[in-house]
Amino acid sequence: MPNKPGQIYQIKVTLNGTRPPVWRRIQVLANTTLLKLHDILQIVMGWQDYHLHLFTIEGITYGDPADDEFGDMGTLDEASFKLNQVIDREGQRLGYEYDFGDGWQHTLLVEKILPPEEGVRYPICLKGSRACPPEDVGGVWGYQHMLEAIRNPGHEEHEEYLTWIGGDFDPAAFDLAEVNAQLRSMGRGRSTEASSPWPMEDDESVGLRPEPDAPGPALLSEDQIVAENLPLRRDVIVLLTYLRDNKVTGTPSLGNLTLKAVREICARLVEPPQLEAVIGGQVFRVRSETDVWPLYFRHVLAAVGGLVTGGPSRRWKLTPLGERFLAAPAPWQVWFLLATWWTRTNWAVASAHGFEDGRMPPAVVRLALTHLLAAPVEEPTSFVPFADSLIQDAGLYWPIEDRDSAQLILRIIMEHTVISPLVDFGIVQPEYEPHPRLGAGFRELSTFRITAFGRRLLAGIREATR
Repeated sequence: MPNKPGQIYQIKVTLNGTRPPVWRRIQVLANTTLLKLHDILQIVMGWQDYHLHLFTIEGITYGDPADDEFGDMGTLDEASFKLNQVIDREGQRLGYEYDFGDGWQHTLLVEKILPPEEGVRYPICLKGSRACPPEDVGGVWGYQHMLEAIRNPGHEEHEEYLTWIGGDFDPAAFDLAEVNAQLRSMGRGRSTEASSPWPMEDDESVGLRPEPDAPGPALLSEDQIVAENLPLRRDVIVLLTYLRDNKVTGTPSLGNLTLKAVREICARLVEPPQLEAVIGGQVFRVRSETDVWPLYFRHVLAAVGGLVTGGPSRRWKLTPLGERFLAAPAPWQVWFLLATWWTRTNWAVASAHGFEDGRMPPAVVRLALTHLLAAPVEEPTSFVPFADSLIQDAGLYWPIEDRDSAQLILRIIMEHTVISPLVDFGIVQPEYEPHPRLGAGFRELSTFRITAFGRRLLAGIREATR
C-alpha cells in the first residue's frame, strides 16, 4: 500500500508485561514526527512525561541524541523523522520505552493504513482498556506489588501505598472522552518548545527586572558577606562563566544542557550534586538536566531573568545583561535572582505535582509573601500550620476523594515551591525530623526560621511589588 503523508496510521499501543493488558488504539497522521508521537503516547497512556524515552524501529534507536551520552546507541533525532519515514507496512511493530529506571516497554502495532475521514480531528484515541500505572511505581513488578497492597487492607504497606498514590486507585479505569479532550487541547505537545521553560529572545513576560544601577532593598553591611558566600549566587556565576567560555547547544527536544555540560558544571558547584546512585546493586545515572534540580533551578533563574539565551537546538550564551550581572556587586546579584524567582518565574517548575494549566496559581505567590513576612525572625515556625494556612487562604484544592491525602500532597507542593527555593536564597533555614512512618532514612520538614537577611529581602520584594 502506498505510504503518503496524508494517510492515517491506526496503531494499537500495548504496555508490555501487564496482565490484564493496558492498551490503547489510536489514529495519527502519517506526517507526525516521532517526537510528537511521544507527546501523544504520554497522553493516551496516562504518563506524566517525567522521564526519558526512546523508540526502537527496525533495530534503529530514535530519541534525543543528547541523552545518548556516549553515542553507543547511535540515537537518531526523533524530531527529524516522521511516521511515514519509518513505517512502511501494516503489521509493522515499533518499540517505545518510557522511564529507563522503571523500564516501561510498549509495543506499537500498525494495524491499518487508512485515508483520513472527513470531519475527524487527528490524533484520536478510538478505544482503550485499564488505567496507566502510577509514575515511579517500580516497573511491572512494582505495579503488581502495589495493586496487591491496596487491595488488601491487612497488607503491611496498604496505608503507605494509599497515601503515596493520593487515595483510591482503580486499575480498571479508563476515560476515553477525557483522553480525547486532552489530545484536542495538546497544542504542540508537552515535550516541544511550546512548553519549554526557556524563554525566546522576544519573551514579553512581565515582572520585576532590576537593573545593576537600580537600588535594591535596604541591606546592612554584614549582608555583603552573606551575599558573597551564598552558594546559589556563586553557582549562577559558575553557570554563566561556563556558558560564556564553552559552546553548549540545547538538546533538540527540550533545549536542556547536554550531559557533558551537566557533568562539568556540577563538578564546579559549591556543593556538587550526585549524578549517579547505586540501588540494589544497579547503577542509576542522571540522563537529563531536569534530573539535577540544583543545576536546573539555577539555569531556570538565569534564563527567565534574561542572563542567558538559548533553547532547543540553539546555543546557550550570555546576554549583555548576563555580562553586566557578572560584574555587579554580590548583594545586587542575589536581589536580581530573587526578583526573577518571585515575579517572573512559574513556581510550578519546582513541583513534581502538575497543575491543571501547568502554572502555579497567582494567589499562592502573593499570599506566600504575606505569610512569610508574618513569621517571626530567627524563631522556629512550624511548617504544617504555616502550609495549611497558606493552602486555605489561597483556596487550593487537590482533586481526589481522600482529603487527608489531598492535604498531604498540597503540603508537599508548598514545601517544594515556597520553602525549598528560599533555602537556596538564604532566606529560610529548615529543620527536619525523621519521618514518623518511613523511619530515620526519610526526613520531613518540621520547622523553619526566617533569617534576618531573608527578612530584609522579603521586605524588598514587598516594596518593589506594591
